[in-house]
Amino acid sequence: MSFADDYRSLRDADQTDKALALAREALPGLDGTAAARAGKWILRDLAKANPTQIPIRALLLGQCTTQYLPPLLAAWAWHEGLILDIVDAEYDQIMQTLLAQSEAPDLVVLLPWNQRLLAPGDRSPRARLADELEFWRLCWNQIARLQCKAIQIGYDWTGPGGTGYSLSNREGGDISLIREMNRQLLSAVPPGTYFVDVESASATLGTHAFYDSRNHLLLRQPFSPDGLSLLARHLAAGIRALTAGRRKVLALDLDNTLWGGVIGEAGPQGIAVGGNGLGEAFQLFQIQVKRLRETGILLVALSKNNEEDAKAAFLENDRMVLKLEDFAAFRASWNGKPGELRSVAKELNLGTDSFVFFDDNPAERAHMRAELPEVLTIEAPEDPADFVAALVEALPFETVGLTAADAERSRYYAEEQTRREALSSSASPEDYLRSLGMTARCHALDSSNLDRVTDLVTKTNQFNLTTKRHSRAEIEAFAGTPGSVCFTVELADKFGDYGLIAVILALPEAEALRIDTWLMSCRAMGRNVEHFTLNEIARAGRAAGYQRLLAEYFPTAKNTPVAGLLTGFGFTGDSPAELDLTSFTPLPHHLKGPAVPPQA
Repeated sequence: MSFADDYRSLRDADQTDKALALAREALPGLDGTAAARAGKWILRDLAKANPTQIPIRALLLGQCTTQYLPPLLAAWAWHEGLILDIVDAEYDQIMQTLLAQSEAPDLVVLLPWNQRLLAPGDRSPRARLADELEFWRLCWNQIARLQCKAIQIGYDWTGPGGTGYSLSNREGGDISLIREMNRQLLSAVPPGTYFVDVESASATLGTHAFYDSRNHLLLRQPFSPDGLSLLARHLAAGIRALTAGRRKVLALDLDNTLWGGVIGEAGPQGIAVGGNGLGEAFQLFQIQVKRLRETGILLVALSKNNEEDAKAAFLENDRMVLKLEDFAAFRASWNGKPGELRSVAKELNLGTDSFVFFDDNPAERAHMRAELPEVLTIEAPEDPADFVAALVEALPFETVGLTAADAERSRYYAEEQTRREALSSSASPEDYLRSLGMTARCHALDSSNLDRVTDLVTKTNQFNLTTKRHSRAEIEAFAGTPGSVCFTVELADKFGDYGLIAVILALPEAEALRIDTWLMSCRAMGRNVEHFTLNEIARAGRAAGYQRLLAEYFPTAKNTPVAGLLTGFGFTGDSPAELDLTSFTPLPHHLKGPAVPPQA
């Protein structure tokens, strides 16, 4: 049976959840037409299957027709685990639609087309570039007014124009203009905007396969079905980056994934890695994986092997690019890989939806998808020469930008392993916390930490009272609100520096101070940082003249660790809970500080 038949059968049998799970798994293998059909079913069925889940509200605005994009965008967003409520505007009505918005969507997608940039006429190429950029600046100003997130798509060319390819790449040529426009766009987009490089995306499929001139002429929609599906996939990756954050972990098989052959049979010197042919393909894949680690992605080994054999490849074969110390966790056993991944997730204090799984064995991939559908399992090709492309084109680690914390993530988790070893040798948890010698520093929100704050607001799930996903512009506005108490907490101990690990956004409400956002990185849980943080909120609130502190807990599937936080800290009542600051007694903890107090 086909995917369509299977989906209908499951839905007719009142198994909509299974039908949706099937669609999520099958989507990468569907062509654009089938994916669009699946998207229509997904849009219809997700709302019924998840009536209580609040969708992400997306507004699509284009200089070309966008009405064929929503089903595909809904489908690829569901592949990312997201549910969208999509509105698309009329053809080339971008500014008019933005000006008419009284209620902000969660994000706006801006889709340009090249008809004005490449139009013949009296305007010089420089003037056309300036006019286009000025138009987008005006759009960005309206998005800033709405304080929502944005995805800016770049420009692309479908041919070289009348000059031919060689001259078109020179100054004033069509291709040159497109590339200069993209360079200026990328330099000018507001911080926190996700940029879709559509020129590169179309190149992966091929320009003639990505676009359809007949569609453009008849529908003012220039994309082919496959091209529109690929564009939607890139947009969905951007929406995930803006609303859920970047995935954090790449879990890798070893035999025939990082090297050719079976280590238990060939031995560390007999595996294929480096040199020529397939050995070089495996080495190039390791280089790509190593680069991901350098951007903050954690690496985990998941192998069905004897541990001693598996580690020998890293210890004894000097052609290996990856080393044992590059892995945040190493699991080589004969246990099922979904169970091992759950164990690693618990050890790293991360959700399983933060993981990407890459394994050459289709049976292992099927097992992972069946038990942990929230893990992004990449369909590894049979030829290892295609491994790098498969990993890149699955878009598993797209992000708006990298912070200093991303580059240091692997070090943080290596230090955490040292802490776990110290805990195991301590007489009690209290002795352990005292022995860490922790110091905390509070800082007001400013340009030096706003990117990291936005990153944490976007992706923190477990220790997060409300899980509100504010845009960068909203956070800036909160910090500038008179009477607000907005600050960050940094943490360090004798083993190393955790960096910025907590965010407080509290705003005035009548005569009280109301906590809008209280979150903390999972790396700092179990350290009494929350006790220290509440003390600082209370201190800053009283200094600003507040007598009451208000807060609410909005339960989600992931933030159960803070379900009892407010009542445990003495808040009373509900919706919102309230704390009397006039009688509040500071909570005990094991942290020293703050060196720089938050300002109200």
